[in-house]
Amino acid sequence: MTAFDDLVAPLPAGATVPSEPPTSDALLATVDSVADGIADLSQADGGRDTTLPGGFVELADLPGPAPDDDLHQPGHAPGFPASLARRSTIERLLAESAQANQDGQHNTGAAQAEQVLADPFITPGQEARARQLLSGHRLRLGEFEASVRHGLLALEYLTASGDLLGQSMVHCTLALAFHETALEEPALGHVLGALEAARVCGSRTAEFWALSRSSMVHQALGDAERSIELGRQALALADTLGDPQAEFAARNNLGDSYLEIARAQRAKGEDAQAALHDGIAIIRAAVARSVEQRHAFDETIARTNLVGFLMERGEYAEARRQAGRSKTIAITNGYRNLAVNNDAQLAEVAQAEGRVDLACAMMNAQLADPSVAEDAALNVKLHRSLYEMHRDAGRFEQALHHHERLHVLILGLTRQTAGLQSRMLINSLEIEQARHEAQRSQLEAEMQRIRAEELDQQAHTDPLTRLPNRRALDRQLPEMMRTARERSEPLCAVMVDMDHFKRVNDEHGHATGDRVLTTMAEILGEATRDSDLAVRVGGEEFLLVLGNTTLDQAVQICERLLGEVRTHPWGVVTAGLRCTASVGVALLKQGESVSRWLGRADAALYEAKAAGRNRVELAGSRA
Repeated sequence: MTAFDDLVAPLPAGATVPSEPPTSDALLATVDSVADGIADLSQADGGRDTTLPGGFVELADLPGPAPDDDLHQPGHAPGFPASLARRSTIERLLAESAQANQDGQHNTGAAQAEQVLADPFITPGQEARARQLLSGHRLRLGEFEASVRHGLLALEYLTASGDLLGQSMVHCTLALAFHETALEEPALGHVLGALEAARVCGSRTAEFWALSRSSMVHQALGDAERSIELGRQALALADTLGDPQAEFAARNNLGDSYLEIARAQRAKGEDAQAALHDGIAIIRAAVARSVEQRHAFDETIARTNLVGFLMERGEYAEARRQAGRSKTIAITNGYRNLAVNNDAQLAEVAQAEGRVDLACAMMNAQLADPSVAEDAALNVKLHRSLYEMHRDAGRFEQALHHHERLHVLILGLTRQTAGLQSRMLINSLEIEQARHEAQRSQLEAEMQRIRAEELDQQAHTDPLTRLPNRRALDRQLPEMMRTARERSEPLCAVMVDMDHFKRVNDEHGHATGDRVLTTMAEILGEATRDSDLAVRVGGEEFLLVLGNTTLDQAVQICERLLGEVRTHPWGVVTAGLRCTASVGVALLKQGESVSRWLGRADAALYEAKAAGRNRVELAGSRA
């Protein structure tokens, strides 16, 4: 099963992946410890991710290498098979990829997962785990199309293997990928899948993250009431887990939901005081949790979100103080992307306070920063603010410049997003179509197998009585004889023939004769055990092969059988009808052939006929 012990958190808008330090020898030396989940989070970046936009702080969706029935060898002894050695290497790479997720080194982790996928000795379970890891790494790197592709492929295996916890985690990853590209309907489908799988498997931690994702998606869909309800459910559950990260994330995420609701209400001219009041209390609690836990990364995130509330409430001095505090923590700990985000907030505070020249200078300085150039969302935000400030100040030339840049950026973002959305949906449809084609092929193969079995059954079944026929006897009798000889068990052949059956046909018709035969087949079926064989050998003649049965036992069985035939209500078939049968029994001798054995049983049957019918004769007594 997969685990949640290596989860990390994404960042607010403007965050990008930091440059990765070279892999240390110490890390390589502790790979075996990593495989068991014994590793500390990197102190350089707090073990947190720095890639996703949006105000939500989420633990990563990447699993540790889940134990399954794949082979995992601890070492390579002399003569160790190459395939097993490669699988051991694959397990190491999977462990390193999961550790790279903990350390926020997503380029490295993605490369390790890709290396696993390229290995010809990979097992289906290992492939699914590699794709699950790769889906999360690509998500953190902003490669949403690749994240969806690998996530859907991983989900197929996890669904087929019944790994509900793994399914819940991958659904959460896919929900985030679709959400970040504004494809909220597919995102909603995945959060529902995540929640269902989490609840069925009984993982409260998985249920918490599914609720958190669901709150995020409902917020994006404009369902504020449902978003808050789900966020509060997630918070209540987080407080029962004993997980500090879950407790912090639940408060930070719920606070962010309130902030977005308040902004939406303000935009509509509605009163946002209630949302701001409830939200700022929750986000202050998130700040307190991060300070209590001495978690610098979480504190930076929470204070950044607190600034948003203070700005909406008009508390600009406190907003400036909190943004400055957050920036100091970010710079001290090397969180470059968060520091950039704080700079943007400080510029917004200056703008809100009416210090237009200072705000413009700060924003222009950010636009000149090469590290900001690739952040399209932040560039849009900055150019829009600059356009509005220059326009309101009557500096129309500067306003026009920023408006033109804003137009180009928005058009580019729109095209980029539309193209990405199209490719992601096409990707999903292609994978779904491939899955349906595979299911169709499996169904067709199953239908062919069933048809072949039906034809085989027809070829070995008497069409009238539905008993096995001579072909079935030729197939099954040698095996029964072999088993009896190996186990030194007695095996008896019983030839059964309906008495005066020609008279039945002549006096009552062939239809009645057919009903007599089918009734006789039912009587024989009830008289035999699973270890026996009842066969229609032709006309009104039947054969019983009685496994592990002595002659005395066979005689008792046959006497009961003849009694059943005599007392059967044949008048139900046709008025005045009465039927009897004659039986010949032969015990298989050591080394005896099938033809001789059955021939002796048949000869005993004729002796029963000659002796007056409606009786049992033994071939063994005359051998």
